Amino acid sequence: MIDLRRRRAAQGRPIAARLRRFVYVLWALLLLVCVTAVGALQIQTNEVNRLTLALGPAVDANGHVLHFMSDAETELLGYELSHDPERLTHYRADRARTMAALATLQDPLALLVGDLNAADHALHTGLEGAQRLAVEQWWVYARNTEQAVLRGDRTDLRRGHALSDNFRRVNAALGEHLTTERDEARSSAQATAAAGTTATIAASLAALVATFVLGQRAARSMSRPIAELRDTVTRQREGEPGARAREDQGSLEIRSLAADFNALTEQNLGLQQTQARALRMHQLTFEVERAIRTAPDTQQALDVLCAALGEGLGADRVMANTVDADHKVLLGAQWHLPDLPPLGDMPDDLVPHVGGLAEELWLAEGFAARDDFLAPEVQSRERSRIFHRATGARAVIMVPIGLGDRVIGAIYVLMVHEPRRWTASETGAVQQVAAFVARVIVEADYRAHQSEYVERIERLDRQKTDFLSTVSHELRTPLTSISGYLELLQDGDAGELTGEQHRMLEVIDRNTSRLRGLIEDLLVINRIESGGLKVNVTPVSMRELITHTGQELSPLAQSGAIELDIDAGPDEAIVQGDRGHLQRSIVNIVSNAIKFSRPGGVVTIRCTLDQGAQRVLFTCQDRGIGIPADDQAKIFTRFYRASNATAQAIPGTGLGLAIVKQIVEDHGGELRLTSVEGEGTTVVMDLPLSGSAH
Repeated sequence: MIDLRRRRAAQGRPIAARLRRFVYVLWALLLLVCVTAVGALQIQTNEVNRLTLALGPAVDANGHVLHFMSDAETELLGYELSHDPERLTHYRADRARTMAALATLQDPLALLVGDLNAADHALHTGLEGAQRLAVEQWWVYARNTEQAVLRGDRTDLRRGHALSDNFRRVNAALGEHLTTERDEARSSAQATAAAGTTATIAASLAALVATFVLGQRAARSMSRPIAELRDTVTRQREGEPGARAREDQGSLEIRSLAADFNALTEQNLGLQQTQARALRMHQLTFEVERAIRTAPDTQQALDVLCAALGEGLGADRVMANTVDADHKVLLGAQWHLPDLPPLGDMPDDLVPHVGGLAEELWLAEGFAARDDFLAPEVQSRERSRIFHRATGARAVIMVPIGLGDRVIGAIYVLMVHEPRRWTASETGAVQQVAAFVARVIVEADYRAHQSEYVERIERLDRQKTDFLSTVSHELRTPLTSISGYLELLQDGDAGELTGEQHRMLEVIDRNTSRLRGLIEDLLVINRIESGGLKVNVTPVSMRELITHTGQELSPLAQSGAIELDIDAGPDEAIVQGDRGHLQRSIVNIVSNAIKFSRPGGVVTIRCTLDQGAQRVLFTCQDRGIGIPADDQAKIFTRFYRASNATAQAIPGTGLGLAIVKQIVEDHGGELRLTSVEGEGTTVVMDLPLSGSAH
């Protein structure tokens, strides 16, 4: 128990315990003051009650008895002399008041019984009994006198005077005694009040003094350690990082705070050291990257990397290599301390392990760090044992060199003389260097093959252009012959044709037109890709183009039971551009609207003029199958067709909108498309208004 108390004293008492102790003492002092004040008040109350409830009323009641008895004697004497019945009435009323005053006197005298000693109690009882007896004797005399007067007999006045004198003597004795006790009680009450006030003031002063002393001690026990702790903080802020707070003074909380402050100081120092190491590693990686950037080739970059990492990290040996897809070493470099021999090529039995580990680490976006290769948990792995035998390493950081999904090689930072605990900043620095050298290697490979890639792409582009030109030319020549002979057959130059033959020739004619349109689209696409469309800029009336297109496509619309609702626009809707290309754009847009409309549908064509924006707007709206939302982002891509059009086997090449978009953009305009699947499509061709329109 003693050891426990000593231990607690050494640890310090908690602030809560000190405050509770202070509060308990304060409560005790307040209780003492309250008890003293209540006791004094109670004594004063008892004295006041004795005066106001007993002695005072007793003195008054005794005086009333004397007064009423005197009145009764006077009225009785007057009745004897005058025989006036009214005097007899007053006399009887005085008797009732006298009896009431005697009864009233008994109550305060009864209250005094508990406060009197035996002698005073006997005296009170004797005087009160003597007065009651004297009153009763006089009233017996009074009744006899009253009857004698009624009979006409003589009364004994001397006996009446004797009984009255006896009553007054006894009444005076009782009154004198009660008055004396009242005066003594009044003096006692005053003395008691003074003493109670003095005791209360003394107790209050003692409580205040004790509270002040205890408060000062408690404040000092808490403020002094806090002030010293604040001074320690100030010293640290002013550049004294080694300043420590005292942990052996003050309350338990202050000691704990001092201990936490010291622990935080140590932590901050450790953090500063860590930040300093991280800063050094950052500077190291910056220098390595700058040196690698100036290296003429990959081998030089690996040599620079090994030397810079070895010196910067304070390692014994650094190795770096690049590998192919089969983990065979392509290039290698190493750096080592002067007292270490260089290592030869990596043993064949180690290459698969190291290459596999590098690939695993790269796929996991990590690294491998071993603090001690001789540790049992490390030696239990075959790969670690082989690496230790081949390199003699006691500790290593292995970081793969890679980019994307390609493993290019690996970097090894080795400690040979002793184990080493690697920090996060050190492994991070090696990772940053590995990432940078990977980009350097890939960029070098890219530069080496870039010219070859460009040459091959250009050759393929020329071949494609030549192929499209050749195919288009070779297709147009026989197609011209087919069209000519088809026209001769339809005109009847080869003889009369039956209705079935005419229908067959119409099918051939439609497919010939489709094939001719496809060839034209291919030629346009080829011209676009080979340097853009050649635009012959002239003022073009959009009203004329729309009117001509409506006439040209009207048979196509009628064949599909489609109604064309055309508003060709005002005459002022004139743009600067190539008439043929613009006509082709409008035909492609309107023919698409007709092709993708349902029988009985309506295709609305409008041309409007925005004078404020100086724009001409051509709008074509159909209520056909629409375009799925997922397909709309690719709808202007060459050879791309909406999925619902393909599913419904609607013919087309997927080149029309791509050509229109290129033509519109070549004319400084914008092509916009909005569509809802199943509800229809709206295409807007927005072109600049020609200056000649003004």
